[in-house]
Amino acid sequence: MRTQPMRTRRSPAVFLVMTLALSGLPGTWGRAEEPVGGAEVISLEDQLKTGLKARRPKETEFIGEVARLVNAGKLPRKLVDSTFMWALRRRTNYPFPAFERALRLQADQLGVDL
Repeated sequence: MRTQPMRTRRSPAVFLVMTLALSGLPGTWGRAEEPVGGAEVISLEDQLKTGLKARRPKETEFIGEVARLVNAGKLPRKLVDSTFMWALRRRTNYPFPAFERALRLQADQLGVDL
């Protein structure tokens, strides 16, 4: 008696994963820095100035210093972004004071002089 090899049935999900893996699409998924649809990427400094509603020269100087420290690698971008989002939720009408206070405290804990 001759035995037949067992055939396995592949699920549609396995087929989809295999198709995507072979299509080359996942290689483009991690590129958040590239503009999408012709949109421009805004700098961190401009994002902070606009989002925090910075009005005074002292505020724009502080934001400029934060952007320089992030670009120099002394202050983590993730920390700045999370503090930015927290300040926006905390004080929607004028979030800059909350952002400045919180970021100074966190930077001090990291040993970064702001």
